[in-house]
Amino acid sequence: MNGGILALMIAGLVSFLVGGYLAATGERSIGIALMGMGLIFQVLTLRQLKMIKKDQDDAG
Repeated sequence: MNGGILALMIAGLVSFLVGGYLAATGERSIGIALMGMGLIFQVLTLRQLKMIKKDQDDAG
């Protein structure tokens, strides 16, 4: 696992949490947008991890 994948993981988690907080405290549209971005980051992370696993399975 490299730094790019860790950055996507952290960005996804942080943006989802901040989005949830903002959505709950009044800035609903900004919060929903951040939560959506967080989910996109998590999907990208899972895609990268799946590609790494596939490469390792093909090599070994």
